[in-house]
Amino acid sequence: MIIYFNGEYIKASTANISPTDRGLMLGDGVFETLFYNGTEIEGLRPHFDRLVKGATLFQIPFPLTISEFRSILLTIIEQNNLESTSTALRFTLTRGPSERGLVPPQSVSPTFLVTAQAYQRSSQLLQVGFSQYCFQQSSILSGVKHLGYQLPLLGRLEAEQRGLDDVLFFNEAGYLVSATAANVFILNRGVLITPPLSEGCLPGIMRGKIIQEMQQTSTPVRIDHITRQDVEEAAKIFLTNSLIGSVLATYKP
Repeated sequence: MIIYFNGEYIKASTANISPTDRGLMLGDGVFETLFYNGTEIEGLRPHFDRLVKGATLFQIPFPLTISEFRSILLTIIEQNNLESTSTALRFTLTRGPSERGLVPPQSVSPTFLVTAQAYQRSSQLLQVGFSQYCFQQSSILSGVKHLGYQLPLLGRLEAEQRGLDDVLFFNEAGYLVSATAANVFILNRGVLITPPLSEGCLPGIMRGKIIQEMQQTSTPVRIDHITRQDVEEAAKIFLTNSLIGSVLATYKP
């Protein structure tokens, strides 16, 4: 695999990531995962905007323009001979190496890492259950994709142990937030509903696209609280993110 690493296109096996990189040591960084459908990169602008938002929040220098961002992604696709292949792209940005401790270095040398791997979307019906773990209420971190993915990881482990494809997180108020790495929509009594961002869910790119498209129809999405009972009684459940698109799921107690 060829990767983009700090301005160079190199073999992944030769990447020399510092053991003091704050992304590794502290999760001090942000990322975006994008889908290339074999023709174009879907949702390029909103992904770029969210990456800039995360970098700004964490005060990590991010000098790239959207044209440079796009060029890097297209080049990494080409370098891996994936021009006609659906592909998962990941752009990771960390603050880079520093001395130990939380205090950021005065001189920052950010780490840029971009990977590309063939990825095929699946239409397989997913089985989901309710997670035993509680999702914290919405915070400033809810709006960006940061490297602190401990709760989704715990959810994935839980799903595997229970023979599920994914689990759904609820917050302390008892309302649905998301799946481990996807937004959630339910169809209930003919109405498509998704949780508001105030519950703690990520403003997903695919979520936003679906809401926008449905607003142009006669059946717009309702953004509202969703309880466990609502999920249990839903006619359909959909998980959405940039990679999987929109996948149908069924609730398994």
